[in-house]
Amino acid sequence: MIRAAAPQDAPALAAMLRALNDEPGLAPERITPEGVARDLIADPRCRVLLAVEGDRPVGLATAHPTYDSGQSRWGLFLNDLYVAPAARRRGHGRALVAAMAAAALAEGGGFLWWNADAGDALALAFHRHLGAVRAMVEDFTLAGEALARLARAA
Repeated sequence: MIRAAAPQDAPALAAMLRALNDEPGLAPERITPEGVARDLIADPRCRVLLAVEGDRPVGLATAHPTYDSGQSRWGLFLNDLYVAPAARRRGHGRALVAAMAAAALAEGGGFLWWNADAGDALALAFHRHLGAVRAMVEDFTLAGEALARLARAA
């Protein structure tokens, strides 16, 4: 079952987001239930969905509105997609993406956009299996001191 996240889901969401972000160069320890409740669940800009087995969250998807001038349309950017390893291959990932696609259309959007790590063959195969096509873009991130330095130049 897919449902919207509620405040009481913050600890489970934080745990899954820490698992998703547990790789070199990231800081999963920064992800707290309080931050998730404040920055995701309570923020009206965010869409947070859970895949649930019984009463236990086993997967999540987070998204936010984005505008693509090339399509001249609003849509959703799927920021996080995660299913716990023990719950994979049961349709949860597909159901989460489908629910976000339905949310994009229900809100008048025209697309669902996301990215994946270039070396994650399993994720790339999953995305292609959904019918997604590779966008010919490269992602860039400006954060920390580089962000501050450029902002000071404004």
